[in-house]
Amino acid sequence: MISTDTRPQTSLGSAWLFINRIAGGCDKSHQHAQLRALLEKLGIEMRELNSPQQLSAQWHDDSITRPDFIISVGGDGTAAMIAGLTAGQVPIAIYPAGTENVLAKYLQIPTDFDAFAAMLTQRQVRHFDAGKCGERTFMLMLSAGFEAEVVHQVHAQRDGHLSKFNYVLPTFGLMRSYAYPKIELDIELEDGTRTQTIGYWVFVFNFPRYALGLELTPNARPDDGLLDVCVLTQKGFWATNTYICSLLSGNLSTRSDTTYYRARSLKIHCDEGALPLQTDGDPAGFTDVTVSVQPGYLPLIVPATKKPG
Repeated sequence: MISTDTRPQTSLGSAWLFINRIAGGCDKSHQHAQLRALLEKLGIEMRELNSPQQLSAQWHDDSITRPDFIISVGGDGTAAMIAGLTAGQVPIAIYPAGTENVLAKYLQIPTDFDAFAAMLTQRQVRHFDAGKCGERTFMLMLSAGFEAEVVHQVHAQRDGHLSKFNYVLPTFGLMRSYAYPKIELDIELEDGTRTQTIGYWVFVFNFPRYALGLELTPNARPDDGLLDVCVLTQKGFWATNTYICSLLSGNLSTRSDTTYYRARSLKIHCDEGALPLQTDGDPAGFTDVTVSVQPGYLPLIVPATKKPG
């Protein structure tokens, strides 16, 4: 669903500029200054925010007028956090400044300031589904198992910016020591029936893209009212290596030890204790948890001449 803002172009309204100052692999204060100057040049009334607590407090303060849109300067997790705290009630324009920026790449959102200014001026809004993990909103994906454990370890040691290299050593270290707890799933399927299954890795996708541009569920669509679930049913060091090779070569979906489901919701359980979860590249608590889809929840400002994918 696409709608275009029809306000006169002499007035672009008001925006909250949310800057995640530690997003990405290096300091980007110069880029942040350029964004502030761009909004001033466009005549946009701006309020800058820098923490989830600040955003939540001002969003719920009745004495503060809510903005026409919010600019999210950071990665996928930053935009998901904004969507969750604002309950999908205001359009979000993502300026990609994170480590991976999977969603921005999928939507072909520009980093060039002139092109970004044009996107803000045209203000085309497209509504996408979002996922719900307990009380947490996610946009792209959720995982439980090995990969989520890596994310938890990396963020537990974080003291500033993160690059892709921060994930290399924890990944290889965990490959030999991870216990691969059994994960039990109770899935509500597309037709409303339920099925149960088990595995050792679980991925739940709203958008089809994964880190590095890879696709675990290439048929996932972010506006179909469903989540695409991928379950890997083998465990251990060698299975992990072969899964990674299959993913990189693009033939993961052809393996007999990989199963797929299109789901309205699912429950994730682990008998062996609390299992880490991650959503959109950030730690997202632990099992047990219920995951569901929120159709049309997420209003994103997208380039007017671009088609996602």
